[in-house]
Amino acid sequence: MWPLDLDEVEAPEEVDALEPEMDLEQFLLPGINQLLEDITELTRKARSTCLRTRSKLWEMDHLLIQIKTQVEASEDSALNGRPGGETADRVWQLCEKAKEIEKVAEMLVELVWRMEKSELF
Repeated sequence: MWPLDLDEVEAPEEVDALEPEMDLEQFLLPGINQLLEDITELTRKARSTCLRTRSKLWEMDHLLIQIKTQVEASEDSALNGRPGGETADRVWQLCEKAKEIEKVAEMLVELVWRMEKSELF
């Protein structure tokens, strides 16, 4: 390498620097405002999702109560309308169906909870 001659070195170009107030107004404030808008929108969406999920859970709870009521009514009618051994078989069948329905309902509730967690995070 050859030594540099100071006469040949170009002076650095001057860069226009903004005043601190202009820098804040022109660049930082719009960015901050956009971030605040984004946060507000995300918060609104999270609340909306939470409300929808709660509504779905309430509907599922209501359905479970209806199912339970129907099973109890079926058990009562089975006990009242059948002689001895037949009644026991019918009650056993109804209990098995109720257990199956309960398992399905629990899986649905678990699914909704997982969906809620995945939408919020």
